[in-house]
Amino acid sequence: MRERELEQQRILFIALGVVAALIVIILAFGYWRTTIAVLDETIATVNGVPLKVREYQARARYDATVILSRASQISAQLQQIGDDPSMAQIRQYFENQLAQEQTQLLQVPGQALENIINDELVRQEAKRRGITVTSAEVDREIELAIKENLGYPRPTNTPTEGPSPTPTNTPTITPTATNTATPSVSPTATATLSVTLTATPTLGPTETPGPTETPQPTQTPLGPDAYATEVGKLKENISQAKYTFDDYRKIVEVNLLRNKLNDALAKEIAKTAEQIHVRHILVATFDEAQKVEARLKAGEDFEKLAEELSTDPSAKTNKGDLGWSTRGAYVAEFDNAAWALTNPLQISDPVTTTFGVHVIQLVEKDANRPLDASALASKEASALTDWLQQVRAEASTKIERFFSTDYVPSEIKRLQTPSAQ
Repeated sequence: MRERELEQQRILFIALGVVAALIVIILAFGYWRTTIAVLDETIATVNGVPLKVREYQARARYDATVILSRASQISAQLQQIGDDPSMAQIRQYFENQLAQEQTQLLQVPGQALENIINDELVRQEAKRRGITVTSAEVDREIELAIKENLGYPRPTNTPTEGPSPTPTNTPTITPTATNTATPSVSPTATATLSVTLTATPTLGPTETPGPTETPQPTQTPLGPDAYATEVGKLKENISQAKYTFDDYRKIVEVNLLRNKLNDALAKEIAKTAEQIHVRHILVATFDEAQKVEARLKAGEDFEKLAEELSTDPSAKTNKGDLGWSTRGAYVAEFDNAAWALTNPLQISDPVTTTFGVHVIQLVEKDANRPLDASALASKEASALTDWLQQVRAEASTKIERFFSTDYVPSEIKRLQTPSAQ
């Protein structure tokens, strides 16, 4: 009986060992499947090029880090303001900004996917055009970003030629914006929102000798050892955010590609466009607008009526004249009504927008008018954004998405809960 009992115990121990081994294998397989193998799964394809989950997760973590950094800076500003009644308007501004950051945080899982899709479209177009970014350029951008976050001014592409033509020895306050990180352009993971005011003496000859002024302090150059320390801090922050320094370098690289592609696209923007010159009278109600319309059609002077009746604050000076504009310059309802006018001095029916009710008059229309400097600069700045919108809508662009919530990093999911806000 003793031998039988020992044999039964031995069999039981073996069975328990087999079960335990199976459990370990199942758990190990589950861990491998959910944390390792999943990274090589395809979350989207862009014109046949697969985008992997590992790229998506790195971008989602980066985007979340950027947003949380900005939110932290805004919260610090709010703490400085406190409950001072005289700062109520500024406090409201920062609260609105904070709410926008929290909204963006909720959108990270979906937006990160669209960001890597846009990045791939940029890479493909850059390759087609022969636009490249070198490893040295990436290193330089990381260096500039680190220094910028420490308060060092970023070098400009336009050098100042010679001293100021106005003789002066008075220091001027130069606003130097610290790096503002955004998913599409930021080269750093730890951004600040505030603006640093740096006193920079304006160089120029003095006309007459005067009292000796106290020299303004100069910023100590960031030496190699100090820079290496800052790089180490950056790598540590990136590691804590659960993506790698290589992931970060790839994001910096594609951001530089975006900038170069935007510059190339900006050069191709037409310098002229179809434009209209309109003026309007804004009132509070539809009935008032109908009375304005009737008075105009009876022959009363538009400028006098605008100055007398319009609730647009600028009407007192511009007499309702809005100048020249391209399509899409105004809110949709106003824009559609303005562009529907075809003959000079034609008057629209009353048009309701969020601002009130408008009566619009077409002054003139030009099918090929040169863009003014401001409009051209705006179009050049948004060249890449406009191109992405256009290319995404083209039939030849093939984008497939295989998104699953299983691909969203767990720490990002936790940020989506109300308790995390």
